[in-house]
Amino acid sequence: MQTQQAIFPNWMRGFLMIACVYNVFWGIFIAWFPESFYHWVTESQSATPDIIIWQGRAVLLMGFVYLATAMHPGKFWYFPIIGIASKLGGGIWFYLVILEGKLGDQALFHLIMNDGIWIPFLVMIAIKGLAYKKYKASIIV
Repeated sequence: MQTQQAIFPNWMRGFLMIACVYNVFWGIFIAWFPESFYHWVTESQSATPDIIIWQGRAVLLMGFVYLATAMHPGKFWYFPIIGIASKLGGGIWFYLVILEGKLGDQALFHLIMNDGIWIPFLVMIAIKGLAYKKYKASIIV
């Protein structure tokens, strides 16, 4: 018989908690200091688009999505898929709209650290979350 820990390991919950804290603080920083973020990532001093504030709010919201998944991985197993979609879609949008297809060192760093490295972990967590949901359903019956 498999144990709950073997199906959805505690490190995954910890990872989701780290993702929660990271996204909450990063979202607050982007929403409150959009000029600093925009000037750093674009390596320019041009005017900051208003949409950057909304990007910060979306990042903040994703923090709570990760928290919900950490608390109830079987119930919200599909939330990491939303996270994957937001990382992929957000990264592409950011590259095309905000960076206008110009990729400097800081923008590349931002896209890799903020979007790229999270995706494989979120895929694993979604798969394990679904397995955990199926396991919980099998022991309830």
